[in-house]
Amino acid sequence: MKKESIRYWAILLFFFAAFLFFTNWFFKSSYFPIVDAWVKTNIVLYVVALFVYKSIGVLFPPIPAGVVTLASIPFLGWFGAYLVDMAGSIAGGMVAYWLGNKYGKKILGKLFDATTIEKITNTKVKKGKEIEAVFMFRVLLGSTILEAVYYGAGFLKIPFGKFLIGATLSHIVVGVPSFLLANNIFSGKNIILTIVLSVVALIFVLKTKGRYFE
Repeated sequence: MKKESIRYWAILLFFFAAFLFFTNWFFKSSYFPIVDAWVKTNIVLYVVALFVYKSIGVLFPPIPAGVVTLASIPFLGWFGAYLVDMAGSIAGGMVAYWLGNKYGKKILGKLFDATTIEKITNTKVKKGKEIEAVFMFRVLLGSTILEAVYYGAGFLKIPFGKFLIGATLSHIVVGVPSFLLANNIFSGKNIILTIVLSVVALIFVLKTKGRYFE
C-alpha cells in the first residue's frame, strides 16, 4: 500500500473516531433536546438548508457535507437524512459534471490534488459500460475524494444520461449502507453485521473493476 493511501486511511480513521466521540457526547448532552426541538419546529428550513449545504459540498469538496447529513440521522431518521444527502449530491453532481465537461483539466486543477487528477485523466471507460463505470469510478476515487467522480465524469465526456443513472445507482449502493451503519452506531444495533456486509460489498466491487475500465 502506498504511503499516500496509508496516510489517507489513518486520517480518515482518526476523523471517524473523532466524529463518533463527538456525536456520542452531543447526543447525551443537555444540548441535544434543544437542537432536536428546534429542528422539529423548523423542519422545512432545516431540510432546505441541509440540501443546499450538501450541494455546495459536492462542488467544493473541502466542505465536509457528508458528515453533516450523517449527523442529521437522529433528527430526520436514517432514511430521511439519506434522501436529503442523495438529493443534494445529485443536484451538486449535475453542476459539477457540467463544469468538468466544459472546463476540463482547468477546473480539476483548482479543486483536486495531482494524484486525483492523474487518476481521472488516465481513466479509459469501456464503451457500453459507462453506467457501471460511474459507480466504479466513485469507488476508485474514494481513496482520495468521492466528489471527484462528478467532475471526472464530465471531463471524460460520459453521456449525461448514463452519468445520471450511474451516479444515482452508485449513491444508493454506497450511501444506504453508510447511513445504515451510522444509524446502527447511533443506536448501538447490528454494528458488526453492517460493517461485515459493507466490507464484502467493497471487496466485490474492487474485484470486478476490470470489467468497466481499459
